[in-house]
Amino acid sequence: MRKIFLANFAACVVLGACADAPAQDRIEAGEQVYEEHCATCHGVKLRSTGAIPDLKQQKADGRARFDQMVMAGRGQMPAWQGIIGPDELDQVWAYVRSRAYDR
Repeated sequence: MRKIFLANFAACVVLGACADAPAQDRIEAGEQVYEEHCATCHGVKLRSTGAIPDLKQQKADGRARFDQMVMAGRGQMPAWQGIIGPDELDQVWAYVRSRAYDR
């Protein structure tokens, strides 16, 4: 009985780690996109300078607003439509949310 429990537990650990791999890949890809396109204004590694909105304050329910601002631009922020595709936008969102204050 104990061997069955340990085998099931090990399988859950392995499968759990495998299930998180795609999410981690998306976060890492988002970090690269962020560093290439966003870090100049929003700060390296999401370290805000205070002059630009701190992206770590993005709430989980703020995705639609985030997408709109990134793609259409706002104020001094340029529109990234045509430069960042939907997959890259998802990746940047995953990166930002992985570092958000309210995780």
